[in-house]
Amino acid sequence: MTRSTRRETLGGLLALSTLPLLAAQARAQGATASTRVLSFNAPAARWMEALPVGNGRLGAMVYGGVKSERLQLNHIELWSGRTVEDNPKTTRAALPKVRELLFAGKRAEANRLAQDQMMTPMNDVDYGSYQMLGDLRLEMGHGEAASDYSRELDMATGQVTVRYKVGSATYSRTVLASAPDQCLAVRIETSAPEGLSLTATLKRDRDVAFDWQGQVLKMSGQPQPYGVQYCAFLTCRSEGGSVTLDGQGFRVTGARSVVLTLTGATDLLAPEPDKVAQAAQAKLAARSWKTLARDQERDHRALFERVELTLAPAGVPRLAPERLAAASEAAEKALIETYFNFGRYLLISSNRPGSLPPNLQGLWADGFAPPWSADYHININIQMNYWPAEVCGLSELHHSLFDYVDRLIPHARQTAQIAYGCRGAVAHYTTNPWGHTALDGNVQYGLWPEGLAWLTLHYWEHYLYTGDLDFLKTRALPVFRACAEFTLDYLVEDPRTGKLVSGPASSPENSYVMDNGEVGYVDMGCAMSQSMAFTVLTLTQKATEALSVEPDLRQACAAALARLDRLKIGPDGRVQEWSEPLKEAEPGHRHISHLFGLYPGIEIDAHDTPDLAEAARRTLSERLRHGGGHTGWSAAWLTMFRARLGEGDEALAMLRKLFRQSTGANFFDTHPYTPEPIFQIDGNLGATAAIAEMLVQSHNGILRLLPALPKSWANGRVRGLRARGGVSVDLQWAEGQLTHCVVKASRKARYRILPPPGQDGLKALSDGKDALNWGRAVELQTGRTYAL
Repeated sequence: MTRSTRRETLGGLLALSTLPLLAAQARAQGATASTRVLSFNAPAARWMEALPVGNGRLGAMVYGGVKSERLQLNHIELWSGRTVEDNPKTTRAALPKVRELLFAGKRAEANRLAQDQMMTPMNDVDYGSYQMLGDLRLEMGHGEAASDYSRELDMATGQVTVRYKVGSATYSRTVLASAPDQCLAVRIETSAPEGLSLTATLKRDRDVAFDWQGQVLKMSGQPQPYGVQYCAFLTCRSEGGSVTLDGQGFRVTGARSVVLTLTGATDLLAPEPDKVAQAAQAKLAARSWKTLARDQERDHRALFERVELTLAPAGVPRLAPERLAAASEAAEKALIETYFNFGRYLLISSNRPGSLPPNLQGLWADGFAPPWSADYHININIQMNYWPAEVCGLSELHHSLFDYVDRLIPHARQTAQIAYGCRGAVAHYTTNPWGHTALDGNVQYGLWPEGLAWLTLHYWEHYLYTGDLDFLKTRALPVFRACAEFTLDYLVEDPRTGKLVSGPASSPENSYVMDNGEVGYVDMGCAMSQSMAFTVLTLTQKATEALSVEPDLRQACAAALARLDRLKIGPDGRVQEWSEPLKEAEPGHRHISHLFGLYPGIEIDAHDTPDLAEAARRTLSERLRHGGGHTGWSAAWLTMFRARLGEGDEALAMLRKLFRQSTGANFFDTHPYTPEPIFQIDGNLGATAAIAEMLVQSHNGILRLLPALPKSWANGRVRGLRARGGVSVDLQWAEGQLTHCVVKASRKARYRILPPPGQDGLKALSDGKDALNWGRAVELQTGRTYAL
């Protein structure tokens, strides 16, 4: 994942990748702990140790300081930048010549021409950046010497609690972000006879104004020179004692407890953010802390409790990631359980319908220019964010992504027409809330017109899991049509083979060595481009068939598919990344785009395409031999590949690599290009989906149970995983053998159900009426539950 020159400086520091400093330890190393709780015995010393809360719009990173507390605040819609028409005007004219040069084998000339004529430098001011909202600072009036300290994130409740003693008095803080009440709330209380003394101050270092509206503090502004208008309101209520206005905050003395509530809004998606934030704050006036916290927890649990995974035996001590190398097998399983729960927690907390999807950092980013602008990279990162949505029963959270694509489509149509002279819609490797879809930067990453096309797969997956025909017709089909039209127009005949190929395009961010020794990037018909064309045309064909609409479009897709160049196995036995067996400049590259067809694509299957599956195995082995999987998201993708190939122990090995090299003290996934690791949420969410994929798979009409179970996961159970076709799956296993299985169909679904590899002699699935034999195609009936 790269963008412009300021980003490329990060890429050159790969050699400095080190295991993050994971200083925070478990509060009591020998105590039992829930794998739904992250617990630490000291405040966070830096941002990568703080704990996140969020309601999909508002979020905070909680440091848990004793004398001084920092709550770093975010609003998912707070962006600088603006919408501009930034498509290069020379791209369209250069396109035929670049293709001609590539077909003629003149790769050096083609790469130079593509860079000079098809690309444009990114205007960072117009493009903008995600920005923090500000800080809520607490200064406590007690002393600094504390004992019995704990800082905990309860992932099941969505609340962070800080507790400690000063002398004999107990102090506690609870921080939550409520989706029902659209607020961030903090409750502080003490047992000290004299009560609480503290100041609460709202801060932002730029583009801000403060104003008092009665007893409510208003913070508002607009990033300069361009950006959204934002607004936040802070109130303070106390039980006993007194509250006085103090500069940019409140001073509290003698209170038994204090409740601070923050609301916020921007004008990115709706006008008059001040009225929106003020109205939300006004509703809180009649809400007690008990009611607010109850409703927040109930709302959060309704999503979080849909899935439950148990791998570790009861009573296993807490384990921080840096101790994995010396961990017992039981402790490692507890760590994996915790990571799986944390991934689901992050998706719920950073993503709710009606707002933007989680960006590169989900909801949480510090400062005004976070790495890569904390934007929306669509050459895997935003897609990976949603990999766990359907399988983990969080289907409704997918709609934030679909809403975002709707915002992109008008801009993507403009880019297709201006830059390429094509119908339909196209977007490249990165985008933002302002609708950026143009070619920019370097051809290595910028000349890749498949970002929007990849997103069509999410619409199809949502339809497969939900069976929602109205969604398929009204939301998915227009996107399929737009991407299929562009794909059909962008495909050209390869004069060397007569096949249809897509290009010019890069294989995201990778490079090859040309005959003259220089590094090249673009190609005609690289594996990723051909896989994307196959996916878009196939899904469009299936969607129009399911809806019995648009026969002309369906026929055009079918005709193109019949002529489409497909994946190749190279002379070295690997899946060939480019149209020819070219030498890789970075054989351990973090992107493995030519295996898109294995996951999340629809071309490679261990059972249906054994030759390609074996070529994929060789591809993975070679990448790893050269150091691949050195970022969190890349390790997560490799874990998913291994799961799809049914290689449980190899998948577990990739999880271990992710924990050891790409996991922060607070369990945040990292992109370790610098000594100070960068948080990217995609690795957290991708690994969560991969763990689920190791336990249940449901592609190609086959329901596979425990298809990639590592030997060390000998005993366990999982409840609530979802399968395509509206099916929920509960499993229990012992000594590596499936012992209990419950499959429930919410609608009619046709499947072959396969038991775990090598496990014979299982009783047939039955609902008390019908028996379902293993391995045979069966039709699960609506509303029925089948059990071993």
